[in-house]
Amino acid sequence: MNKSKFAAILAGVGIVLAGCGGFVYTTVGGTVTGLGPSDTIVLRNEGNYTQTLTADGSFNFNVASNGNYTITVATQPNSVNCSVANGTGRMSGETSVRNIAVTCTPNVPLGGTVAGMTDGASMTLVNNALYNATVTANGSFTFANYVVSGTTYAITVGVPPPSQYCTVANGTGTASNTNLPAALTSVVTCVPAVPVKFTVNGLTAGTILTMVNTVDGFADKYAVTAPGNYLFHWSWLSGKAFNATVDTQPTGQTCKVTAGTGVVDAANLAASANIIVDCAKT
Repeated sequence: MNKSKFAAILAGVGIVLAGCGGFVYTTVGGTVTGLGPSDTIVLRNEGNYTQTLTADGSFNFNVASNGNYTITVATQPNSVNCSVANGTGRMSGETSVRNIAVTCTPNVPLGGTVAGMTDGASMTLVNNALYNATVTANGSFTFANYVVSGTTYAITVGVPPPSQYCTVANGTGTASNTNLPAALTSVVTCVPAVPVKFTVNGLTAGTILTMVNTVDGFADKYAVTAPGNYLFHWSWLSGKAFNATVDTQPTGQTCKVTAGTGVVDAANLAASANIIVDCAKT
């Protein structure tokens, strides 16, 4: 077969495929507006292809001339929240679609102040049991993750400083980008408290023993992998009853707790420091 005849056959096949929509592609896209100077947004189409933008501007995805399209936000920026308008549809021809609008509105920074924390200590604060902020000194703090305007936030203490008890005031509310200071007024106050200590004997190295201390229905879990002396994460004010038990036994061993219940007492620190956990092979 000569080259010209072969080329004609290929052209004919191409015409048929194009008529079926197999090789005819066009573009669907639009613009992104409202990104901050350090924001990054990732957009995704129905085929799981993505585009990353670090500034306001246009974007395009390829789509078959008779295909459906769905454009969504795969990864939201931090300081703004972005929504998509006109993001779904079906192509009716080879004309590009350019009317997809991704609009970003400001999110809300979240934070407050810490007072009373021991010098050199650190504390973990949590928003909505999801986002953490590590605080290493008294004074102001902010979460790295902003809050979407119109949604609620709830700041709690995740891990307090050793031998201190910390509470949060004004830590809940609804974020609003029309009143940014309101989400920066939480106050975390720390005071001296009594630690609850336990000693583990006989634990096989490399296995995991999980202890739990329950106080007023709050479960403070602590995992260990070797014999030694440990403090539960939370310390407590005098008068609080503690109950230390095994939450998860190590593989191939059974651990028993002695002196696991009592009442913390600032005048008698030993009352919550004599918990013994003895582990032996099963």
